[in-house]
Amino acid sequence: MRLRLCNLILLAASVVPLAAQAACPAASATQLRDALKPEASQAELVMLQAQALQLASCLASPDPALRDGLGFELLSQWMRAKALKPETLQTLRESLLPILSGPDVSQGFHAPFAALALAEIARVDRLQPFLSPAQRQDLLERACAYLAGVQDRRGFITGEGWRHGVAHGADLLMQLSLNAGLDAAAQRRILQAVASQVLAGGAHAYQFGEGQRLARPALFAAWRGDVSADDWQQWLSSTLAAAMPKANPDAAMLARMHNAREFLWPLYFSLNESRDEALKARLLPAVRAALQQLG
Repeated sequence: MRLRLCNLILLAASVVPLAAQAACPAASATQLRDALKPEASQAELVMLQAQALQLASCLASPDPALRDGLGFELLSQWMRAKALKPETLQTLRESLLPILSGPDVSQGFHAPFAALALAEIARVDRLQPFLSPAQRQDLLERACAYLAGVQDRRGFITGEGWRHGVAHGADLLMQLSLNAGLDAAAQRRILQAVASQVLAGGAHAYQFGEGQRLARPALFAAWRGDVSADDWQQWLSSTLAAAMPKANPDAAMLARMHNAREFLWPLYFSLNESRDEALKARLLPAVRAALQQLG
């Protein structure tokens, strides 16, 4: 069985120190993507739990094939296949959360990919709750703090792959914005965090879809938080105030205007195409007005 072969590959690799990145055998990535089979035995599924914890170390690798192509993709695949037990997910959560606020010792890769892996954990909890209310609230607060604190806005760099901290933080908040276990106050907290990154900082202009990724949790949080039309209009006005056109704009102003449009157009499209007429009536006018102001 391919799963057994891949188990042996990872088990052998695990005896080499992490510093050598042997826990992330890139040569086995193709095999491992298809490793999980319906006929896997209980013993193999038990071993899979340990392997998942090993793979989490790949999220700090500077090698995109190990970090993204192996570590994250396999963790995501296994979580979506419901192969990881709640105890394993809890261990992953406990190990990944401190990385969101810890010192950067990974050239800027570890925290964004910890956030992305936590988004998958949040997805599991959304569909099959296993977190306690306190743990879910803690994840929310740390996720909001992480997104608001992102200063490294590098997206994709050839040869290095993705960092994409803003987008990955937004993905984590999107999963939380859809969670029925979080109340309206939590949804408003998500809106605050999203607002902190919509315009980026300085003269940074988003170019890797960050606006679209930020729009998703904003839209779901406004919906689930039952944000009124007036509250939504005020939130948009406050969030976008620094992007509104002025005479003789400088590079920073033009970047903010660009970022505002990158955020607003996905919102406009989603709302315009929505079959939820009440949601459309409540949120679309303010989005349309903001786009008109930006020109």
